[in-house]
Amino acid sequence: MLSLEEGSRLISHIRSSMQRKIKGLPLKTSDDVLSKYKVGVFVTVEFLVRSNGWERREVRGSLGVVRPVKDLAHDSAKIAGKLVLQIPRFSEMELRRSVIEATLVTDLREAPLDSLSSLKWGVEGVYVPPNFVVLPQTMIERRLLGEALKRYVMSNVGVPEKLYAFSTQIFYELRPEGQVIERELWRSRVIAQTLGRS
Repeated sequence: MLSLEEGSRLISHIRSSMQRKIKGLPLKTSDDVLSKYKVGVFVTVEFLVRSNGWERREVRGSLGVVRPVKDLAHDSAKIAGKLVLQIPRFSEMELRRSVIEATLVTDLREAPLDSLSSLKWGVEGVYVPPNFVVLPQTMIERRLLGEALKRYVMSNVGVPEKLYAFSTQIFYELRPEGQVIERELWRSRVIAQTLGRS
């Protein structure tokens, strides 16, 4: 697991990779600290949208791998570069108004379909090969807890031949280019309400 300082370094590395890609510069795919880690990683960009005095975050794009290709510095830079190209009309100005989130994927293990209701909500996610992934953030946002998660998986991929669970560590900018925190989704109100603790 990364320390908060290393998580901040990762977010900065991802943001810098996006800026370089937008400017047409070569990506920096090595880092003294991040290159030591071999974990899966997902990069998510959320755009800050203001209307009627309210501010909300709108996901512009998310991309990643559940298994490392090379190392964390290399993989996060490459994913950030690909994500820039996938987001329509993504500019340096839009990047300055966006927050970056990095989800690290560890402990990938095969799991039976019936075990989904016992996942550690807000911490663990689901992967069905070749490319169906449910991150903990999606589970919380869509209230895919317990049997709802099992139904969601089956509605997207049918009864999977193989299913994997994984653990995550999530780092997130509170503001664009601002303080980075480690998200503790397991403290979510949604989980407390679902478990009847509200």
